[in-house]
Amino acid sequence: MGHEEELTAEQVDLGVSALRGSLRRTWSDFCATSSIHGLRYTRDEDTNRIVHFVWLLISLVMFSCAVAMAYTFYVDFRSNPTRMNVESDYTPINSLYFPPVTICPEVLFNMQKSKAFLETLRLPQGADVAGILRQLNIFYGFMLDDARFPDREIEQMESVLSLNNLTLEEFVEHLRWDCRQILHRCRYHGRIVACSELFQLSKAFFGHCCSFNLRQQGLNFTAQRAAGGLGNGLSVILRYQDDSYDPLQSYSYGVKVLIQDTSSFPSAHAVSKFVAFNTEVFAALRPEQTICSSAVKALTIEERNCVFGNEFHLRYFPDYVHPNCEINCRVTNMVKFCGCHTYFFDFNRTEDRICSFRDIPCLVDNFANIIARERSTQCYCPLTCEHFDYDVQISKFPLHTNMPVVDPFYSDIAENDGILHVFINSFSYRRIRQDLLSNMVTLVSNLGSAFSLFVGMSMLSVVEILYYFSIILRKNYLQECRARTKMLQREGPKFALPKTNKNPKKSVFIIHKS
Repeated sequence: MGHEEELTAEQVDLGVSALRGSLRRTWSDFCATSSIHGLRYTRDEDTNRIVHFVWLLISLVMFSCAVAMAYTFYVDFRSNPTRMNVESDYTPINSLYFPPVTICPEVLFNMQKSKAFLETLRLPQGADVAGILRQLNIFYGFMLDDARFPDREIEQMESVLSLNNLTLEEFVEHLRWDCRQILHRCRYHGRIVACSELFQLSKAFFGHCCSFNLRQQGLNFTAQRAAGGLGNGLSVILRYQDDSYDPLQSYSYGVKVLIQDTSSFPSAHAVSKFVAFNTEVFAALRPEQTICSSAVKALTIEERNCVFGNEFHLRYFPDYVHPNCEINCRVTNMVKFCGCHTYFFDFNRTEDRICSFRDIPCLVDNFANIIARERSTQCYCPLTCEHFDYDVQISKFPLHTNMPVVDPFYSDIAENDGILHVFINSFSYRRIRQDLLSNMVTLVSNLGSAFSLFVGMSMLSVVEILYYFSIILRKNYLQECRARTKMLQREGPKFALPKTNKNPKKSVFIIHKS
């Protein structure tokens, strides 16, 4: 290339600056020696300008394709950096807690218990116990928007509270079901035990329910371990102890069963099944756990698109799981649109007011906004990185009370009983690990393959570019400057002489004698 040779006068173009001239020479040298495919043909002296232009166009197209593919690799790396791998299908089931089971009566209140309590209260003028009992369905206004209630009924229920100096929560405490009024007999791990040892009264989206192994504020978490097989599961005989219960009037003949994560609030986000009376139901569970590798935990929230429990705070629930966030959003919207929240969401003892009967019209009118049907009322609820999912398969059969059995669990079952068996149908479960799809080494490798495929570039080519347009460019610039200085010194200074007339006229003077 002759980088150390001095430039001749023919190699210096005084019509351009020294910097531009040195850039031209550096580009020509780079194209002649570069490992990037096609560039040397853009400066080939044996071809014409048309060939140069065609090769330059081809090189630009190939380089654009390489940039597009590299950008695709980078976007994929940033948008979805993780993948799911099955770590094991044979993780022992006894390493897990038994999934929480929540049983909710389809009827909000025990009518026999409610009638006895109402008979002890002072009622508004013109009201009677039977009428107040019929108006208890007004409590569905705290949950749904199926019906609208007249102002007269709302004011009458408010009068019941004020005349007896009761809060809404105190009123509900005297009407609700007790777990012993729903659960007749319980068996766990093959041993018949008192249901009060397993189940506790809990708050759910459907009012008051009975929960087993649920971690909820105010409850004693029993931490019951799981075991595989029907004999190691949970069995319950369901029986309504309510002489005033009328399945036709209540439009229900059974209970709801909710199965969810240990820290989740029992709601519609849980796996929900209906257990009818006069049937025996077998609920077979198949758990699936999702965990994260240490590399995924080191990523930012934006990169992994999920959060851990300690990274996101909820106002109304102590533990973050995705269903709790959805319910937290609902409570937030209640407070936003109606200035209160319903009694079964009173957990963290915030300063927010508990809704009264007079707030039911507002809750019903704003139901769409409260449950976040509109985008403007939706909340940001990221997924949890580590969680459990439960696949529940239901089998049910008619209950025959006259069938002879040896098992003492089935003794003295009645006609309108329901029997529920919840068990894990395997001695192992699937464990899924969320791991990195690609790391920085993989990304660099993909970028290198894209540029190598289209233009033949490598990391060495990058070094060449830096070398030529730093060191070589500097040498060429200094050579250009020296050559221009010598050319000016060789020619010497130039002076502009005034022009003379080739044929000067002589001056003529005439002297007159006097």
